Amino acid sequence: MQKSLFCHRTIVPVTLVTLLTACGDPKSSSTSGPEGGAVPTGRMTINLTVESSDPRTAVVRANLNDGRSLPTSYRLDGGDYLRACVNGLCRSMADNDSIYTPDYIARFDYQPFVDYVVSFNRVEAQDAPDSRVAMPPAFSIVTPANHQQVTDGEAVVVSWAPTGAPAGVAVSYTSECTFLSGTKSYSSGPLGEDDDADGSESVAIDSIVTFARSNTTSAITRCSIDVIVRHERQGRIDPAFDHGTAVGIVSRKVTLDYIPR
Repeated sequence: MQKSLFCHRTIVPVTLVTLLTACGDPKSSSTSGPEGGAVPTGRMTINLTVESSDPRTAVVRANLNDGRSLPTSYRLDGGDYLRACVNGLCRSMADNDSIYTPDYIARFDYQPFVDYVVSFNRVEAQDAPDSRVAMPPAFSIVTPANHQQVTDGEAVVVSWAPTGAPAGVAVSYTSECTFLSGTKSYSSGPLGEDDDADGSESVAIDSIVTFARSNTTSAITRCSIDVIVRHERQGRIDPAFDHGTAVGIVSRKVTLDYIPR
């Protein structure tokens, strides 16, 4: 487990939505290619997610970048645009206006087992009309209760139903800890993948809090720990792209309130 030090999300299949860097100024999609022309679609990477974190809404999010280990994103201009469709309803995907990492977003009703299709439409380069992914069914976290109090030495069984199988399952956390000095520490990391598909994962509190303590000599007074369960299905990207990922995610979270002994 480690604190996230990165500034943009790139999706890693099945296991966990992992953070990778995209820290440079974005490039123009229409003028950053050879001789100042459009970037060829075949040199682009797309990272596509369709995620539902509540029972009603699905958020379609796409990022186009140069595919390097520390990728630089492309801002769409010169008539290039992304469009998302589900069950015949289509919406243009809006720029999130990030200075460094433009993502393109559209919102729809949540629908499991239905393809959300994203098309990349271009004026001076090849279109990529058929990247798609479907989401797994909804689920609920059964245990623990939201805002259950925890302390040192404890382990909490996080369980959910239905189990999500055969979809991939990833369990992770984010935490915010407050210290006696008044400072705060933020961390995040993986907790497990439910390899036996039984719909539960044991979460050790010490491993989360120990990392938070390593950042300061001041004593912790409390922590708020969000445990996130994600069910994930893989989609496919349009072959016009160099490479990329497409993941359909249904996520739920429960908050634990840590008080030291």
